[in-house]
Amino acid sequence: MFLYEKNYLETKSYLDEKFKNCQDIKQVDVELKYLNNTKGKIYYVEEAVNDITLRDVVLGLSDVEEITGLPELESAILNGNAVLIVEGKEKALKIRGSGFPGMSVNEAKNEQVIRGSMEGFGVSLKTNQVLIRKRLRSSELKAENMILGKRSKTSISILYMNEIVRPNILMEVKKRLKNFEIDGFMDSGIIEQLTSSNEWSLFPQYMTTERPDRAAQLLLEGHIVVITDNSPVALILPVNFSTFLKTPDDYYNRWGIATLERILRYIAVFFAVALPALYISVVNFRPEILPTNLIQVFITARSNIPYPVFAEVIIMEISFELIREAGVRIPGAMGNAIGIVGGLIVGSAAVEASLASPIIVIIVALTALCSFTIPNNEFSSSFRIIKFLLIVLSAVYGLYGCIFGLLLVLIHLSGLESYGFPYFMPIAGNEFNDNEDAKDFIYRMPYKYLTKRSVYAKGSNRRRLRVKNN
Repeated sequence: MFLYEKNYLETKSYLDEKFKNCQDIKQVDVELKYLNNTKGKIYYVEEAVNDITLRDVVLGLSDVEEITGLPELESAILNGNAVLIVEGKEKALKIRGSGFPGMSVNEAKNEQVIRGSMEGFGVSLKTNQVLIRKRLRSSELKAENMILGKRSKTSISILYMNEIVRPNILMEVKKRLKNFEIDGFMDSGIIEQLTSSNEWSLFPQYMTTERPDRAAQLLLEGHIVVITDNSPVALILPVNFSTFLKTPDDYYNRWGIATLERILRYIAVFFAVALPALYISVVNFRPEILPTNLIQVFITARSNIPYPVFAEVIIMEISFELIREAGVRIPGAMGNAIGIVGGLIVGSAAVEASLASPIIVIIVALTALCSFTIPNNEFSSSFRIIKFLLIVLSAVYGLYGCIFGLLLVLIHLSGLESYGFPYFMPIAGNEFNDNEDAKDFIYRMPYKYLTKRSVYAKGSNRRRLRVKNN
């Protein structure tokens, strides 16, 4: 087997003593890059030697596993590992290598925080596991690996805290992952779509993150993290509505600033989905609810616009969505410049050409800013789609259409669940955890009072903080 130099003398004396009467042991020098370029030794035993196993000669290596079948052997080789096969033996040994080349640890670009770690997940499954494990140095952290994809043979890992996670949720996760067979997938987003309980919903039933510190924090709350090889995005489950509106630095900052920021995010959610629809409803159907001076401002601003308010809103919203998409697709710093300059140029030119009023430019810009305030991109994208539905309903039925559309969204969210838990936790089902989840909802109590884990944790292990009296 492969041996490190520091263990060579010890191993040599061990083997010499064990096989002093055997003449069939041979020695070969090898050099392996994934063993830090350390010269080692391979000892192999002829068929005549039958009183030892392969593990008797494996010294100096810790990451070695037995292989008993051809499918496991094939998978080990295709995943960049070395395999030792000894003639006459029914088992082989997989020696873990450094794997495939990939990007190193980078900054989490899509989840910026003011305070906290700047590390982000990479594309290597092993690296991502290590990034979480260095934050949770506990033997309770378990990682179960699976191979999915009939042809891609992609490795995934299910991480959980053994003493905190609910066993029924863990069993359900494994069941859903084994419930489909696919040629291959290149990102965790395909797993998310194939295992969601309601595939027709616009709202995500998994939370995605690029931050190892956030994944580690949620593991301590009883959540499960699924990471995929070749993907820098981890899936977290189960989740609820409020989970998407929290950020890691909510817990690093004091309770006052964390509460204020959460209130701003909830206000941003409402305006991101309803502001254009409310503008159409008021201007077209209920102008009397506005002050007279404000109505006069709206009339003056729209005096030279050649089409109705609905067409004006749709044109401007589509224009800003195109600018946003172009900014994402254009590489580098030029993408940010296109987003800012494009918005200014299009808005200014539309007003000067009397194709849009200054009011609608302000409305659309505020709506875009509110959508950017939502921390999770998948969650924000759901409201971007619903926004157009509310615009159409408001153009046809006015304020009643806008309220009806919002009620439809609330009814849908009330019936949605994530692995058996209501999507509107802790508004719904808060009594399951003695109202503890309400302490970390919109209002975040001082950290000293957040003594219990969320409802997702095992009932027998909810205590996470004990404050000792001086």
